[in-house]
Amino acid sequence: MSRYTQRSFTGGELSSALYARNDLAKYAIGLKTLKNGFVRAEGCVSNRAGLELVCEVKNSDSKVRIIPFSFNTEQTYIIELGDKYARFIKNGAQILNIDETDENTPVEITTEYEQNDLFNIKYAQNADVLTLCHNNYEPMELSRLSHYDWQLTEVMFEPQILPPKGLSAVWTGGNENPTTYKYVITAVKKDTYEESNRSEEISVVGELESSWGTTEYITITFEAVEDAVEYNIYRDVNGVFGFVGTTSNTTFTDNKIEPDLTSTAPIFTNPFENDNNPACVNYFQQRKVFACLKNSPQQLVASQTSTNNNFNISRPLNSSDSINITLSEREVNEIRHIIAMNDLILLTSGGEWKLNGTDGAFAASSSLVASPQSFYGCSHVPPVVSGNMIIFVQSGGSVVRDLGYTYVSDSYDGEELSIFANHLFEGKQVVDMAYSKEPYRILWCVMSDGTVNALTYNKKQEVAGWHRHETKGFFESVAVVREDNEDVAYFVVKRQINGKTKRFIERLASRYVEKTEDGIFLDSSLCYKGEPIQNITGLEHLEGENITILADGCVVENKTVQNGKIQLDYPASTIVAGLPYEFELETLNLEGENTHGLLKIVNEINICIDKSREDFFVVGTNGTLLQNIRSMDSINNHNYLYSGNVNVFSFSDYSENATVHIKQIFPLPLTINSISLDVTVANSND
Repeated sequence: MSRYTQRSFTGGELSSALYARNDLAKYAIGLKTLKNGFVRAEGCVSNRAGLELVCEVKNSDSKVRIIPFSFNTEQTYIIELGDKYARFIKNGAQILNIDETDENTPVEITTEYEQNDLFNIKYAQNADVLTLCHNNYEPMELSRLSHYDWQLTEVMFEPQILPPKGLSAVWTGGNENPTTYKYVITAVKKDTYEESNRSEEISVVGELESSWGTTEYITITFEAVEDAVEYNIYRDVNGVFGFVGTTSNTTFTDNKIEPDLTSTAPIFTNPFENDNNPACVNYFQQRKVFACLKNSPQQLVASQTSTNNNFNISRPLNSSDSINITLSEREVNEIRHIIAMNDLILLTSGGEWKLNGTDGAFAASSSLVASPQSFYGCSHVPPVVSGNMIIFVQSGGSVVRDLGYTYVSDSYDGEELSIFANHLFEGKQVVDMAYSKEPYRILWCVMSDGTVNALTYNKKQEVAGWHRHETKGFFESVAVVREDNEDVAYFVVKRQINGKTKRFIERLASRYVEKTEDGIFLDSSLCYKGEPIQNITGLEHLEGENITILADGCVVENKTVQNGKIQLDYPASTIVAGLPYEFELETLNLEGENTHGLLKIVNEINICIDKSREDFFVVGTNGTLLQNIRSMDSINNHNYLYSGNVNVFSFSDYSENATVHIKQIFPLPLTINSISLDVTVANSND
């Protein structure tokens, strides 16, 4: 008899092509099945928390996408983007109007986005402004004016301060050699020091400059501009307006100042005119960056330094001027995403590029170099950043990769993260993706078949384990925002309820559980805490469904919702009601060095669990499931959570496979630290 122990499960669920590869290090930490559970960086596995109902979407017959809005870690929202509208969620609840005329109705704004375009919208946020881009629409800015007041406006690609008006110029002096002088003036905005467009030209006839005397000069006056801290004056030299001076007043005297032609008046540019709309946006080195213009999919433009929507330039170019560059490659592969790392990373439909100046400065006056790093290509699904690694979906939609800087090669390189679990991606594509940094570092990938493939990812600890998640319905979208001390995942779930299609926004509950009654392990669930009650109302969203209830830590099954109500057999003060789901784990075949194909029998199974109900999950081997043993502590205390070892004796027959199969069908916490087997291997001569 031999003893086999698996102490870590960080390899996650592995493809069947690896079932005979027990020579791989990944095999020793992998699993055959991990459904509705997740790998933790410590090596253990826990069943996932349930999904709490937030709300039904405005129109369940139409597609909906959810995206995050984060002003900071304390002020975060989920935006429900639907067919030509947007609604808002904070801390698991819809934001409702407080005006008496439409009190208790959801705060909503009108948009131009049609449902079929929602998942190709790219976005980037700066403070309270979220910029939205799509080739078929003008770039828009969504602004939070207050908790109840949101505004969507078209982006105005011009400086945030107006140029001066009411210009006049007066010559003081003789006119023996008359010549015409032209001037333009710009205003400089207080605090940001952004420079306006140039004013209208003003001209004056004076003496030929070479003949000016010491008492001859030109006086320029103009109207003050709101929020201006100073004004720049430029004079024409052969068609170029060179800098002649600055004033904080509305009067300037030009007493034969030589124009500086290395610092010229700004030239207004708008690269997005004539519906040449950009498809993606981000921020990099104090600039707002757009890319994939409708008429030029490989073009990238960046605003002036420390501005958002100012794309002016000067001649010659200054370092702070707007940047305009087009990738040059054999194929015309559109830029799909912009990621700000140490360099500006561009993910195109055909490859991955690094963009920066030769001296490391992203400036208009320096030599910008765009260098290809690899040629995998990226899909439209927004990539995420984990630490210093970019995680993205390849252009075909069925491969997930990471990308990060490598010091040795001075380039960006990465690995295929889905290679050992490609069975989870075969015949389907990733349609949406989000990343929860804390507490478990989980990448959530919504698949085209309505399931979720999730990856526990910690590059430095070499943790990359996949797990799959299912519910009684279809996952369609995911977004993650920070709430309290956790990064919380929200999902759009399409369900069939009482014969009707319903789309719900549901929020993943916290997995931190100290008492059984505090755990939420039911989907589309609602919670109650208060005085003991027996009649539960407010369940109209699950009308006609057979649901499960956790009442004061006790499991109640097979209750059918009628008229939005159910009745318990006894009163309870802490209640969770919702749709059940099943956690399932199965180990890979536990093999020795030369035991492939030999008959084996599992005699005893030892499972180390942590903060779990040890009595209600079932264990088995070779297809035989056994009810676990209940302790007196569990029988006497419904809230009792056990940490320690659980032994189960198997009564299976000899088989070529020796696996352990564990299921949890009840809404109770289960964390597995290790699994040990006593296995008898038949002699090859038997």
